[in-house]
Amino acid sequence: MKIVPFEKYEGAGNDFIILDFFDHGELIDLNDQELIEKMCNRRYGIGADGLIALCRNNEYDFQMKYLNADGLFSTFCGNGSRCITMYAHRKWNRDSFRFLAADGQHESRVLNSETVKVKMKDINAFEVTNCGVFVDSGSPHLIHFVTDSFTYDVNKEGRKLRNEFSKEGANVNFIDSISTEEINIATYERGVENETLACGTGIAAAAYYSAIFNKLSGQQTIKVNAKGGALEVQMTIDGSRATDIWLTGPAKRVYSGFWG
Repeated sequence: MKIVPFEKYEGAGNDFIILDFFDHGELIDLNDQELIEKMCNRRYGIGADGLIALCRNNEYDFQMKYLNADGLFSTFCGNGSRCITMYAHRKWNRDSFRFLAADGQHESRVLNSETVKVKMKDINAFEVTNCGVFVDSGSPHLIHFVTDSFTYDVNKEGRKLRNEFSKEGANVNFIDSISTEEINIATYERGVENETLACGTGIAAAAYYSAIFNKLSGQQTIKVNAKGGALEVQMTIDGSRATDIWLTGPAKRVYSGFWG
């Protein structure tokens, strides 16, 4: 069996296996769902919420390919993008990057040894559905206001709503407000099929809708407390549209190893 070098990173408790295809070529077949699911398994593998491959792209500094713990390619991952940025920073000793992900082009910046900010896609609107408020922040998200997101039964309710929304499903976020500029959040992630300690695109979606709900406009900074840590979302709001959205939060290397 081929020996595969990997690194483990986490962003606010959202953890990822990182594979460097940039220098080492295709270390594994990313279409091998069974293998990736096994690598992400917390009992029989390395254990992670997802796997990220750092790939070459002639038009960008790198391309980020992201797969969930179920072994399937997924949409954009906000926490994962900060982690792959920190990996690239350590690899090339650079602070700013322009990279390609599943939802298009992104920019990212390393602020210090443990903090990264990444530019998200613009959010043009929200949709009120029978399953909650829907927001596309690079990944599909449903948002529900609850009394206390940290004690809410996220797995039970999230699993139900995740499947009711559409055939492909959506991530489900439960939030409660501390103030107009600060919220708590707990997220059930599709593909992981469990609650995660933080979800970057969910945090961006929740911050956006919280700001809209509170009728905020102009440049805003929303603090979002997840179970894995606190993050900030900066954005400019005009009506129901948010632009210049930046997600700022931790990204840390945990360890490196070999699979095989």
